[in-house]
Amino acid sequence: MSDLRKPNRRQFVLASMTMAGGALLSRQVLASTPTAAASSASSAQPAQSADPISLHGASPRLTIHILDTWHGMPATGLNVEFARIENDVAVPIKTVRVNQNGRADEPLLIGDSYRTGDYELLLHVDDYFQMKGARIGSPSFLSKVPIRFRISSAAERLHLPVQFGPWNYTYYRGS
Repeated sequence: MSDLRKPNRRQFVLASMTMAGGALLSRQVLASTPTAAASSASSAQPAQSADPISLHGASPRLTIHILDTWHGMPATGLNVEFARIENDVAVPIKTVRVNQNGRADEPLLIGDSYRTGDYELLLHVDDYFQMKGARIGSPSFLSKVPIRFRISSAAERLHLPVQFGPWNYTYYRGS
C-alpha cells in the first residue's frame, strides 16, 4: 500500500507542501519589494538597536547562563567570582554558585547597582571539573577563566551566555 494512501501520511505531505509553498511565496514577495532590493544593494551592516534592549518588560540588568559542554549540561555548582575593574584591578562585588539551570539565582547587577564600566567574571573551571569527577588529566589545562567585558549603557539589558569545556570556552553578548 502506498504511503500516500495512509490518512496520516497524506495529511503530513499536504501540510509540508503548503508550508513550503508559503515560504517560497513569502520569499518572492520580499525580494520584489523596493526596500529589500535597496538594502541588498547597500553594504551589509551589523544589526544594531536604537532602543534599550528589553526582554518582556524586564528592567536593565546583567545576567549569566553558563553551560558545561564536556558533560552537555548546565554548569551546576560552578563558582563564579564577579568584580568591577577599576584602574585595571578587580574589585570584588560578589561570588555566586551556578544553579541547576546554569544561571545565578539573581541578576549580577540590577537597579542602582547596574552601572556602566568594566567588569570581570572569573570561572573556577578546575574546581568544577574536580567536583564533577571528570577524568580530564591533571593538572587541568584551564584553571580559572577570566571573562572581561564592558557595560557601555546602563539602559540596556545585558546577558552573558558562556560555554566551556576542559580545554576551551566561549561567550558572547546576548540579550
